[in-house]
Amino acid sequence: MTQSPYFERQARRAFSLIEMLVVVAIIAMIMAAATPALMRTMQATRLATTGDSIMGSIAEAKQLAYAQNVPVELRFFKHSDQDLPGSTVQLFRSYQMFKIVTLTQGTGASSQTLESVVPVGTLAKLSDGIIIAADAGLSPLLNGQSGQSLDDVKPNAGGGVGYSGVTSAKYNAIRFMPDGSCRKVSAQVGGFSQLDYGTLPVSFFTITYDSGADVTTGNLPKNFYTIQIDPFTGKARNYRPGF
Repeated sequence: MTQSPYFERQARRAFSLIEMLVVVAIIAMIMAAATPALMRTMQATRLATTGDSIMGSIAEAKQLAYAQNVPVELRFFKHSDQDLPGSTVQLFRSYQMFKIVTLTQGTGASSQTLESVVPVGTLAKLSDGIIIAADAGLSPLLNGQSGQSLDDVKPNAGGGVGYSGVTSAKYNAIRFMPDGSCRKVSAQVGGFSQLDYGTLPVSFFTITYDSGADVTTGNLPKNFYTIQIDPFTGKARNYRPGF
């Protein structure tokens, strides 16, 4: 029986099994080569977005302090990765803005004036895989007296979860004053924060990738985002060598 010319044309246009396998193999090789570059691009985007968001919060805190004539504090909360069981590395993973007010407790000779905080907005969590380094060499602006951090607790809450939403979290803070200056909160003494002026060379902190380990100057990735704040004017600038 003679085969129809139509079927002969259809047979000539079809791919063989070997040709299909070759095409699939080429596609797989291209994807394998492109995936690392794509992941690095996505990480860099998250890093830039996080840094830009913090820059925006710094500008907002400075403006709010000037407009309302009250100190405004940015607290950076440090704790382990709650999504990784067994994680014990304490790194800065979220932040929030607070207005500083004074309250008087008690009456007469037993009265006591204390600082209190009023949250502004909501807690801002850093993007997945992004942290602020806690190392003193990378983030000297976020290191308190003798490198200590303060306990994250809510007043009259009886302990437990603080503003960060994480039990036993710590925080370090910077405070913007109505005169435009920025000071580091180094300790709590007698119900008041102890504020220190820094010098420009050590008034910075570093945002980088979360590797699951302590980040130091020795293992800092090539791509990072550093924010420096002038202690006298409160003006922030960024440095992004990997962009």
